[in-house]
Amino acid sequence: MDELTAQLRRSRAIGLVLPLFFLSGATALAYQTLWVRELQVELFGTSTFAISTVLAAFMGGLALGGFAMARLADRVTRPLHLYGWLEVGIGLYALAFPWLVQGLQPVYLEAWRTLRPDPLTFGLIQFGLVSIGLVLPTAAMGATLPLLARFATERLGAAGERVGTLYAVNTLGAVVGTAACGFGLLPGLGRATTTGLAAGANLLLGVAAIALSAWAGRHQTTVVNDLSEPHPTSRWLLPVGMAIGLAGFSALAYEVAWTRLLGLMLGASTYAFTIMLLSFLVGIALGGALGGPLADRMFTRWGAPGVLLTFAGVEVAIALVSYAMMYLYPQLPFLYVWLFDALRAEARPERAFEVSMVVAACIMTPPAVLMGLHFPLAVRAVIGDRDQLGGPVGVVYGLNTLGGVIGAFLAGFVLLPMLKLQGTVYTAAIIELVAAGGLLVAVAQQPAWRSIAVAFGMSVAGIALALGGLATRPPWNPMLMTAGMYTYVSNFDDHSREGILAYAVEKYELLYYAEGLSTVVTVARSPRTGNLWLANNGKIDASTEGDLPTQVLCSLLPMQYVEDPKRVLVIGLASGITAGAVTQIEAVERLEIVELEPRIEEAARLFGPYNHDVLDDPRVELIINDGRNHVLLAEPGTYDVIVSEPSNPWITGVSNLFTREFLEIGKSRLAEGGVWSQWIQMYGMAPDDLRTLLGTVADVFPYVNLYVLDHADLVLVASEKPLPATLDRAAHLLAWPGARRELASVDERLQGEDNHVPLRTPANLLSFYAFDQDVMRKLGQGYPMNTDDNMIIEYSAPLNLHRTTQIANNELIAEHAEVPVRWVPGAEALAELAKAYRARWDERAFPTMEAAIEQAPTEETAIAWSVLVEAWRAEDADWEWVDE
Repeated sequence: MDELTAQLRRSRAIGLVLPLFFLSGATALAYQTLWVRELQVELFGTSTFAISTVLAAFMGGLALGGFAMARLADRVTRPLHLYGWLEVGIGLYALAFPWLVQGLQPVYLEAWRTLRPDPLTFGLIQFGLVSIGLVLPTAAMGATLPLLARFATERLGAAGERVGTLYAVNTLGAVVGTAACGFGLLPGLGRATTTGLAAGANLLLGVAAIALSAWAGRHQTTVVNDLSEPHPTSRWLLPVGMAIGLAGFSALAYEVAWTRLLGLMLGASTYAFTIMLLSFLVGIALGGALGGPLADRMFTRWGAPGVLLTFAGVEVAIALVSYAMMYLYPQLPFLYVWLFDALRAEARPERAFEVSMVVAACIMTPPAVLMGLHFPLAVRAVIGDRDQLGGPVGVVYGLNTLGGVIGAFLAGFVLLPMLKLQGTVYTAAIIELVAAGGLLVAVAQQPAWRSIAVAFGMSVAGIALALGGLATRPPWNPMLMTAGMYTYVSNFDDHSREGILAYAVEKYELLYYAEGLSTVVTVARSPRTGNLWLANNGKIDASTEGDLPTQVLCSLLPMQYVEDPKRVLVIGLASGITAGAVTQIEAVERLEIVELEPRIEEAARLFGPYNHDVLDDPRVELIINDGRNHVLLAEPGTYDVIVSEPSNPWITGVSNLFTREFLEIGKSRLAEGGVWSQWIQMYGMAPDDLRTLLGTVADVFPYVNLYVLDHADLVLVASEKPLPATLDRAAHLLAWPGARRELASVDERLQGEDNHVPLRTPANLLSFYAFDQDVMRKLGQGYPMNTDDNMIIEYSAPLNLHRTTQIANNELIAEHAEVPVRWVPGAEALAELAKAYRARWDERAFPTMEAAIEQAPTEETAIAWSVLVEAWRAEDADWEWVDE
């Protein structure tokens, strides 16, 4: 092959590499999503530390790959060929990854059960295991950019443009991979099929790269040095490396902070997190595309010092933009509501995603564009020799990624808890200025540039002093920022600025506000009613009024089926009312409460009068961990009762507590005759989703009873032993003096409240029973199970946040509700149950009383009860079901 043909083929091959690297970026982000999920559900759970551990190992592998290839890229004679084999290896590894994780699980459990390590040691064990699982494929991913930079750069003067283009194309692929995975593949096909598709794509692009390399020929590393003057790189590598590392630190610190902010604005669904990541990556991709040509222009005109000055200017711009945008944060709740109205999202709830996209783009995309600029600028500054091209790219990539690992970790575990969200953004902005200052110091070492660098440096110092002199926390109303407009926007009509403030702020007294590791926790009280409530990221999860019966009955209803409940687990602390009700059962010897967010402990103490100061009970141990992970780590047969009362299943992470696999794990952790209690909502969830959940629980447990509490909440009581819903079982619960006092206390607190049914009699407790596992299986027939693979509820439930589903779900339950004559022998008992139904406006009151009349002990009693029924009919003549 002659030289001209070889160069022509190489040029064409470079053009064809771009779609391959685009696809590589798409699969890389798909793997990040898939592998994080795999490790969450199979091993570590969704605690902040566990997620950070997985992401740190993932990004650390990328950095390691960049550093490793920095030493090799410039010595590889066929970089495209090696790149192809790396992609093939990634694809093969992806296919094997689920089996690898399953193989690590016994090691993980044995390490916990044998060593019982402290949290720090256990975290190191987790990091070691996840590093074993991720280091090879992620290092291969990190090695690809230096290799392709070496292959794709034909002229040294165009190095910035080529690296910037590759960086932008790969990041744009990550955008598409994120969107496809989050909005299409995972919801539609599930985890296993998505993994297969991603692996297949890797294998195809790897084979294509190998074939393209063979076609392009063996001479693939020739780079024309078209620079007018020699450009030594060693003098710039240290300052540029430090600056790009600090820039990576700040970028990920910003991302962590903005994700926390947008969690308050958009909620914590999987779609919201996908939208946030997309907004960030779109900006990075656009910046990368612009940064390459900019870097080459600056280099051509001014040389490396000009590139470094531009790099410093970009860092200053990021700092200023990010700081200035903090003054936009308090306007976001208003912006969300107004966009919601402008797009008519109440009539078309799917448009809520468009609202979320606009809000996320406003916060993340502008500064992310600037962040995308600095990578090609840094690379351009340190490339000056045709024999040292891939190496500098690898070093810059590795340092940038390593800085990001440290930034994400410190932002999540140090900056946010200590400095809060705005303080974290402020700190990241100052670090950007430090990076700029370091670059200016380096430029000032060149006599010809000293005066410019000093003047620029004085400006940067002035900016830093100005930011230091300003209030680091612009006006921020915690009640407004945690108002949860993403879920409550449809609950009030006046969407003017004044109306929003009246709904979110003026009605309440703020008692507690904390930006924790995983959520923002708020506790407030209504001065008018005295209702005390707790919210996570703006979503109210507990209260002392409307939620009170659910919180209490969720833990007391299963107690009626256990003779001697000595050891109990409650998943989720929240207000502590559910756990506090457990402590009123005198037989309980040990109660474990597992809670994801450490700050909830402080918040729960404010509910002491309602939760019996549960955290001070000597029988109670509070464990800060992911609920699923804690259940996984427990020995089989540990608990007599497990109460699973997580937050709503549309929240990512929480959704893992509603899958078939988790229920199977939970069932195995119950002692013989043990009972599982599961809360399920009826609002914001389509009837098909409810059928799926009911069918899933009934598929795992042979015996299940469903209780309808307040037309909004269900409690499922499940076991491997029969669960006869009888008055005797209800009486067994009331035989516990503490349980009687607890139920009487609820009745007293809610006396006079609409629709509250007294709880303290066996008949009233039994009236909450709707049906058992046979009906649940019938309702679930033809509907898929909710599994770790298909994640149906996680992806379906968020689509119904602004849809009115509660009425349809209540009708579904009521249509199949049983009249439990088989459980209630005797006319007197049936009559008491009928009266309890009547108090709940439950249509089963009439057939139950008719059954009582048929069994009435005397004719006089039958007549008296018949008169009572006629009185009911007269009073409720407008009920549709009465006429039927």
